[in-house]
Amino acid sequence: MNYCEWAAAYREDACRVLSVIEKKKTLLNDKKLTADMRKSIGDTITEYRRIYRELLKTAELLRNRGGKRHAA
Repeated sequence: MNYCEWAAAYREDACRVLSVIEKKKTLLNDKKLTADMRKSIGDTITEYRRIYRELLKTAELLRNRGGKRHAA
C-alpha cells in the first residue's frame, strides 16, 4: 500500500466516524433524555470529533508524503 492509498483509507474511516457523529446528534433530539444522558452523548460526540479530526490530519500528512515521494 502506498501513501496515497493509505491516506484514502484514513479519509474513508473519517467518513464513517462522521456518520456516527450525525447518528449521535439525532439521539440528542429525544425529549426523554435526562441531563446525565445528554452529557454522556455530548461527551461521546466530542471524542468522535477528536478522532475525526485526527483521521483527517493523518490522511493529509500521508497524502503529502505520497505526493512528495511520487514527485521524486
